[in-house]
Amino acid sequence: MNILLDKIEFGHFMSGDPKVIGEFIKYNLLEKEKEQIINAFASGEHQQGFESEAEQYYKETYEC
Repeated sequence: MNILLDKIEFGHFMSGDPKVIGEFIKYNLLEKEKEQIINAFASGEHQQGFESEAEQYYKETYEC
């Protein structure tokens, strides 16, 4: 979210086109959010090889 706010604050979306902002979120920020959720879930368990279960958790929870 901070990345998006910085982009807006510093005028990187001067066109004001919602499609440009939407594409930025879709292709940049959602992937970062996915990584953070998976890493947090996996590190909470402190188990080796738990990443595949974390990926499954993400898919079940966020990919409706």
